[in-house]
Amino acid sequence: MRQQINLYQDILIDKPKPLQSRQSGLLLLVTVLCLVLISVYSYWQNYNLNTEVKRLQAQQLVESTRIAALEKQYPERQKNVLLEENIQRLEQEIQGQNRALSYFSGQDEDGNGKILASLEGLAQYPLKGIWLSRIRLLDGGTEVQLSGSAVKADTIPDYLDLIGENHIFGGKVFARLKLNRLKEQAGQVDFMLESSQEATR
Repeated sequence: MRQQINLYQDILIDKPKPLQSRQSGLLLLVTVLCLVLISVYSYWQNYNLNTEVKRLQAQQLVESTRIAALEKQYPERQKNVLLEENIQRLEQEIQGQNRALSYFSGQDEDGNGKILASLEGLAQYPLKGIWLSRIRLLDGGTEVQLSGSAVKADTIPDYLDLIGENHIFGGKVFARLKLNRLKEQAGQVDFMLESSQEATR
């Protein structure tokens, strides 16, 4: 004899027990509290961020104002043309002095004496309106070349007379005179004087 059991009977099926109303309310309350806490935390974090942003903006404004004031107080440096020209001129003078020292150190005492006497004579008898830019004394002072500028061309013969009268170069005769009139300044000329031995080259 066979006996069959119906497993699909309602009494044999496990049914979940419905939540009680108190448990449902407690779960809802916990959920609401969690949401409220999350909202409060988000608001507090947003408030702090806004406060920090405002503080940084105010600091940026202060620093920008300070930078503008410093830029006015310390403007960008400009090149000083006169200072650069003076530096170049002094460097050229130093180079000329070094060349003169090197030259004199390689000469004998008699040659140095003649050259120094000629230079001393040029220094003692200047002529207003004429200045020398280059002095060449070769072969112990036997050959002379003077280069310079004059405000007026007619002062150059007077300068030659001055050199001859005072025997600055031992009565040496200048055989060549070159003049170059400057277009930038009317009347001013550059000149070069050469002794007879220098001129014969």
